[in-house]
Amino acid sequence: MVRKPAKMYRNVNKKAFTRRKYMGGVPGNKIVQYEMGNLSQEFPSEIDLIVDETCQIRHSALEAARITINRRLMKDVGRSNFHFKVRVFPHHVLRENKQATGAGADRVSEGMRLAFGKAVGTAARMSAGQKLMTVFSTPQYIEKIKDAMRHGGHKLPTPSHLKVSEIKVSGRVIAAPKLVGEKVVAAPVVAEVAAEPAKDAKGAAPAKGGKDAAPAKDAKGAAAKDDKKGAAPAKGGKK
Repeated sequence: MVRKPAKMYRNVNKKAFTRRKYMGGVPGNKIVQYEMGNLSQEFPSEIDLIVDETCQIRHSALEAARITINRRLMKDVGRSNFHFKVRVFPHHVLRENKQATGAGADRVSEGMRLAFGKAVGTAARMSAGQKLMTVFSTPQYIEKIKDAMRHGGHKLPTPSHLKVSEIKVSGRVIAAPKLVGEKVVAAPVVAEVAAEPAKDAKGAAPAKGGKDAAPAKDAKGAAAKDDKKGAAPAKGGKK
């Protein structure tokens, strides 16, 4: 399919149409990810890519800008040193009333006026001064991030500028929940582990016939001998 230039779709002319269930089919969104990099850490610096004009940005242009910025960040900054976020979603459905073109198609190409058209893609409607993409990082990587976002801005159908600001962070790392570790060290588990050796000691002593079992046998044998000794004088007395 031949892709038409962005100037045919970048101007905001009519009311946005997002009701996809009333259409025969809408092409899929080309944006693969909306958040990249290190998502578990807070960064003190924020670099925003802001559009200067009200326009529509197609999903293909958003994906091209995202790939360009993310590739440069991965190479120059490193995955663990930034958090890259796409802040918009292409909700608006672009429609086109396709007509026959070429020689001898004048009568056919007139078509119906103000036809609804067929869905050919999606776009995000942007207002002047709205944030399009944001990168969170540390101050030492700001220049490299600005360079990457400038290259991504060339993929957009509108002029843009960058804004750098400092944000307050708590200084903590947002990691996975710690409940799993706490459950492993819970008191019931420790109690069971402590109780098992005691049971084994009690149960294993009679079976194995260890040192603890020997005195028991000696005591029984001594008791039997005492009975015999006691019985002997009794027999002697009867005699």
